[in-house]
Amino acid sequence: MSVSRFFSPLLILALGALPAFADDEAIAASKNPKEAELRSKVVDYMRAAASVEWTPKEDIEYWNASGFVFKKGETYYGLPYTQFQRNHNLASFETQIETIDGQRVYVGPTNREGYFGSDCSASVSNAWRQVDPDLPALLTRRMIPDRPKEVVPVGDYPLNFYDSTPNIVKEAGYETMKAAYAQLKPADAVVMHVDYDGHVMLILKNDPENERVFVSDQTGLANGKPKGKDGRSTFRVDCEYSYKRLFDNGYIPIALKVIDDAANEKHLFNGENLDGWRVFLKKSGTDDPEGVFSVKDGVLRIGGEDWGGLSTLESFENYRLTVEFKWGDKTTPADRRGARDSGVMIHANGPDNGFAGLWARSIQANLVEGGIGDICVVAQPQDGLEATGDVVKRPGGRVFDPKNGKPETIRANSDGVIQWLGRSPNWKNERDFRGPLDVDRPGDWNELVIYAVGDVMEVYLNGKFVNRAYNLKPTSGRIQLQSEGFEIFFRRVSIRPWNKPLD
Repeated sequence: MSVSRFFSPLLILALGALPAFADDEAIAASKNPKEAELRSKVVDYMRAAASVEWTPKEDIEYWNASGFVFKKGETYYGLPYTQFQRNHNLASFETQIETIDGQRVYVGPTNREGYFGSDCSASVSNAWRQVDPDLPALLTRRMIPDRPKEVVPVGDYPLNFYDSTPNIVKEAGYETMKAAYAQLKPADAVVMHVDYDGHVMLILKNDPENERVFVSDQTGLANGKPKGKDGRSTFRVDCEYSYKRLFDNGYIPIALKVIDDAANEKHLFNGENLDGWRVFLKKSGTDDPEGVFSVKDGVLRIGGEDWGGLSTLESFENYRLTVEFKWGDKTTPADRRGARDSGVMIHANGPDNGFAGLWARSIQANLVEGGIGDICVVAQPQDGLEATGDVVKRPGGRVFDPKNGKPETIRANSDGVIQWLGRSPNWKNERDFRGPLDVDRPGDWNELVIYAVGDVMEVYLNGKFVNRAYNLKPTSGRIQLQSEGFEIFFRRVSIRPWNKPLD
């Protein structure tokens, strides 16, 4: 019996067409079609999961031995609540349903430790998985945003890495939290966590004028019976909460990063052509007769046949830049050896060939094999660029060490690099080099994220914090992708404003 992790539209058809709810209007009003599509998928799943109809084949004792029983022959709605087999979704639950004498009968395990179901955080995780299939089954603690995880804050409130959300809202104060609640949209959530307990609710509608939200959540019992559908569902739907009630109970507003990005990111690479970019190559200047830069099937290929760069026309400051890349197999010349090398340059200023006749003067996050995330200054000493890192010196260079490092400033390409914190001291300039701590994915897509805020930059590779520099000069400029003799592919180059301090 196969069990899909994904919510199938066929299940909606089997359950009947979903009615139009008040949140549909808010989603439809979005000016971003991609954002609207993602939010609709999440909300539609949650409503379907809350309304699925079922009848137990046998009595099922509730998971926490409270005395409540899902009774044989009675009709219930929504996946049942459990904290044992909690990671089931609508699709897997449907595999345990059979139509018997006109009733939708649940024929799966009926012992209290084994019946299929979910809980508050699993139900929201399942809803979010409709647009982020790789999302793990998050517990409420994991829903407290700690960059760059899957969940981000909505609004501007200090996190301070508390495990207790009531401490977060207390420190922020009601006015700050009220402003944050007002920014919630359908498919966002509010989460409360204290010690080892917590709760999360999915937003269906926000009414800022009256300072209230309407939520769907999966919750336990009240007065000995389920809270929803007149005691026949562990889901509540369109339940109203005032902003003050959210605040008093310690809820913080959060969003799924995938949806938040869709709402706020600008795709510098549009997947179709090189609009918004310009070329400079060593041999041919602003022309590209060899097709060094090309786009096919939504992917940007940099072939490396000529050295140079692809630069944005626009300059940026205070942002998060996300780049997804993968190495190709070709080199120029064909017999070239050495670690495959490219780079993402930020804060580029002046001519596109201002350094060595090849690239703009800039700060680089290197993409060399074994050194992905190294930071260097692409400039001459007299150009006025610089970056400072907390480093420890060792044979082979200086490596970023956030605990034991001492500040050291680099001002030129000749000064070397601030090596990422896991760089192997035995690094060799050879193809496919891999150190014991490397976090890249050979032969697969990798995600490089650069936060550039004020005079600070932080670099993450596949979700791991790998490097940091500060006292950057300059603090704004264009973005440039290198062509350096090795074939490399990019499927995403996107940017979004980011004004939160990088502490």
